[in-house]
Amino acid sequence: MRCRQARHRFTRTVGAAPGVAAGHPLRLAYADPPYPGNARLYRGHRDYAGEVDHTALIATLASYDGWALSTSAAALPTVLALCPPGVRVAAWHRGERPTASRWPLNAWEPVIYHGGRPNDPSRPTGATRRLDSLIHGVSPMTTLPSRVIGAKPAAFCRWLFDLLGAQPGDSLDDLFPGSGAVTRAWTAFTNAPDPSPQALTDTSRPSPRDATPHRGDAT
Repeated sequence: MRCRQARHRFTRTVGAAPGVAAGHPLRLAYADPPYPGNARLYRGHRDYAGEVDHTALIATLASYDGWALSTSAAALPTVLALCPPGVRVAAWHRGERPTASRWPLNAWEPVIYHGGRPNDPSRPTGATRRLDSLIHGVSPMTTLPSRVIGAKPAAFCRWLFDLLGAQPGDSLDDLFPGSGAVTRAWTAFTNAPDPSPQALTDTSRPSPRDATPHRGDAT
């Protein structure tokens, strides 16, 4: 029941795209690799392969029509130096992770992005207004068995899709799937059939009256 309710809240938060994209579909990509210097935190993950080669990763991303890359504030200068001209930096203000620290606690994460789809000037301003900053707290989603450190919440996923101007008909490659949250969010956003094993085996429907408070769970 808790897993079903959490999935319902996640899908509701992502929402659906407003319409089918005009023109040719875009090839989009998102990369959320272990942040530089933190690969050791993922030793137990099935995809663990040590430190990520960000030079090679950014070269791969550059082949897409639009892409986004999450990293840490500490690594941002180094990663930016590897990026092509024209990239921009957005900020996710996720709140602090309380711990003892000699220095100010980090409460945000940068998202480097490039390309994507510009706004359609023929649409109402409110429908196409996009921001490069998201303020959204996060807490662990204990109902997700496949969760990993640093997994992104539904609100982040929707913001990410908006940053790139994504629409149904586009494709999105999640290059570091981790818990699979971004893929599930993309499925909800584009109204595509849910490919997750949980959806294939769970024949029950979400409760139409989900009274569980929405807390922006991480996934």
